[in-house]
Amino acid sequence: MKIGGSLLKYPVELSRLCNRLADLSGELDLLLVPGGGVFADVIRDVYTRFKLPENIAHQMAVLAMDQYGILIQSLIQDTSQIIENIEDSKKCFEEHKIAVLQVSNIMKSEKYLPKSWSVTSDSIAALMAQLIVAKRLLLVKSINGLTKRESGKFLNRVSVNSLNSDVRAGSIDEYFPNILKSSSFQCFVVNGKFHNRVESILRGDNTVCTEIVSD
Repeated sequence: MKIGGSLLKYPVELSRLCNRLADLSGELDLLLVPGGGVFADVIRDVYTRFKLPENIAHQMAVLAMDQYGILIQSLIQDTSQIIENIEDSKKCFEEHKIAVLQVSNIMKSEKYLPKSWSVTSDSIAALMAQLIVAKRLLLVKSINGLTKRESGKFLNRVSVNSLNSDVRAGSIDEYFPNILKSSSFQCFVVNGKFHNRVESILRGDNTVCTEIVSD
């Protein structure tokens, strides 16, 4: 589950979401990948001001995700644990704890994702889901789901092949389809301001969201 940085603008709703995830930790195995939010926005500003190489800015933005992860873990507290390696998630699951991943160590040696702004926490979360052979990937954002580029029409379901051409720009990162095409997990975009929607997807129930399908 990717917890989008945009939810930092909604502290009450983010806290409620984290509390509900804590309640579910005994039932479900959850690996959380934090977004960047305002922490990454600072890096974007510095990147522009200093005309940094994109790979350097990307490394800094990944560290910004770690900052958000510390915040998320503090909101979940005793039922969660910060981990730095994907292998440590198994121990968390055995102890019925939520794994909050600090991705910076993994991304230092990760060779398959471009070190550019085309890769955000969306793609990183998809890669982590692939590595742990997840059943579902939830991209938890502050939007109800994805919409069409031209009309703004809400999409209950969209093909991964049409993401970059048909979906409104900025709602999901550019590189994301490349990972999803080679993955077998279900993928959903859901509004984290409504924790009941997140829970519904985790339980396999229908709710307001966009499912991204591979066909």
